[in-house]
Amino acid sequence: MRQLWTQAAVIALTAGTLGAPAHASGQSGQRFTPNFPITQPAAPPPGETIQAQPGEAESLPRPTPIPVQSAPPIAQAELPPPAPVSTPAPAPQPVLRATPPRTVVTTTVTGPVVEVAGKPQVRVVESGDALDAIARGMGSTRAELVKLNDLEPPYRLKLGQKIKGPATTAKAYVVQTGDTMFAIAKRFNVTAAALAEENDLKSGAAIKKGQKLLLPDGYKDKGPIKTTQVIPGTPATMVAEAEPAPATTRPATPAATPSRPVRQPVSEETSEPATTSTTTLSVTGSVVTVAGPRQVHTVKSGDTLTAIARKFDMSVSELAEANKLDTEKPLKLGAKIKGPATTQKAYSVQTGDTLGEIAKRFNVSVKALAAENNLRATASLKKGQKIALPDGFRDKGPIRTTTTTRPATPPANTYARVDSSAAAASTPSSPVPYTPSGAAPRPSAPVAAQPITPPPSSGRTIIETAAAPTEAEIIASGKGKFAWPLRGDIISSFGVKGTGQRNDGLNIRAPQGTPVLSSADGEIAYAGNQVPTFGNLVLVKHADGWVTAYAHLSSTNVKMRQQVKQGEQLGTVGATGGVNEPQLHFEMRYAPTVKDKAKPVDPALVLPR
Repeated sequence: MRQLWTQAAVIALTAGTLGAPAHASGQSGQRFTPNFPITQPAAPPPGETIQAQPGEAESLPRPTPIPVQSAPPIAQAELPPPAPVSTPAPAPQPVLRATPPRTVVTTTVTGPVVEVAGKPQVRVVESGDALDAIARGMGSTRAELVKLNDLEPPYRLKLGQKIKGPATTAKAYVVQTGDTMFAIAKRFNVTAAALAEENDLKSGAAIKKGQKLLLPDGYKDKGPIKTTQVIPGTPATMVAEAEPAPATTRPATPAATPSRPVRQPVSEETSEPATTSTTTLSVTGSVVTVAGPRQVHTVKSGDTLTAIARKFDMSVSELAEANKLDTEKPLKLGAKIKGPATTQKAYSVQTGDTLGEIAKRFNVSVKALAAENNLRATASLKKGQKIALPDGFRDKGPIRTTTTTRPATPPANTYARVDSSAAAASTPSSPVPYTPSGAAPRPSAPVAAQPITPPPSSGRTIIETAAAPTEAEIIASGKGKFAWPLRGDIISSFGVKGTGQRNDGLNIRAPQGTPVLSSADGEIAYAGNQVPTFGNLVLVKHADGWVTAYAHLSSTNVKMRQQVKQGEQLGTVGATGGVNEPQLHFEMRYAPTVKDKAKPVDPALVLPR
């Protein structure tokens, strides 16, 4: 009985469960679809009837109903933020950019100087030479020279015979990559020819890294060569440069219309050209050893041939033979006894050298240098000529001359970018017809011509251009206006003198202290000693573009802006400015206008004869 009630309860529960979804779905107007797979039984063959077994319906479980709920509403604040839109980097915008000048320093000839075995010493026998004297000069002994030269007693020497001495140590330069004979010679203050000769090479011979080049006598190591080159900067030009993007992101916007360049002022710092300094060397020849004058002894009372021979470090027989004397006869008072030759330092002349420049390098006067070589102070020199140096000279090395040049200023780029949005806004989209404002009505009949009144003059004189005056016209304009500042011998005339030299005036010899007079009326434009090589100098400015100069004065009697008359004393003759004797250097210059450079004029063609 209990089992029957239990089966009835299960059947009722199953029927209620299957009916609830059907009722719910009927209300919603949708058909219920289970969320689990359903396997359909195979279809029976036609005509076959399937009969259910008793109690089978009661054994099927009812499906569990699925609750249906609507989604709750979502507030706007709960929505996620939208993805940010990254702004693309702006296109590079043209900006002004100037390149500043830069200095490049290049160092060459950087090899070391080492000590190597030198060549054997060689002495060419001259009149009066003795073996003992030659040995002392070579730092050797008679026995060593006899052995090196296979000499036999009584060791008589012949004129022109070559006596070999012991080898000495020498200095040599170790070649580096890129070195040349000329660059090495420049570092050691010798000529390329002397360096090549010392090493039995040609001046243009190729050299290898590690090769040792012997340095000639008298070399002076100035250290590695440093070449300074100033590379000029470029003025401001248009270059593309990207502007930094802002830190915040924003929605992308259409690209701005490219702007057009307009003229804007640019600072002078960006367009100022750089200066270039050029250093040149002159008087670059080497100092060599040459045969000097022979020693001479003037016989005095009590002198003997033995004492004189001892003074000259010679034997009596050698001294007697050199002077053709009889050793048995006494010496005559005042007789000149010649001894052995001496050695002396000399300068090897290079192309373009002058006595004045050589004297400046060796810190001696031109007069002393000329006298030592039996030359005139203005004598011309030849390349390779040996100029003997006076006693007490001091070698200051080649003369350096530095020239500073400034290249022409290129036109500065004065274009800068500005926004053209304002200009675009004012541009009409379609042509606008021209409307005259305040225009006068056109006459219907011809109008008689009216006289034209010129504008009032500004009071400024109009200067018409004219051709530059010829030399003949300049000379003619100065004749009769000037007088000689003094009278004396002309020691240097106007014009070109030798190679690369020119005299722009006259050099007049006169005794020290001779008054120097003004050549014409004028005003003192300069009086001082600040102009190199001119010493005390006076410049007088005259009428009609003339200027006269008075140099090498021992003293001056005038001051700047002082008015002077023709014949008034300006100073006195002297030897200031490095000249070797008292003299006056007188120049005449002429400039048609104040803007023109005054050109030298030969005073001999203007002054009275």
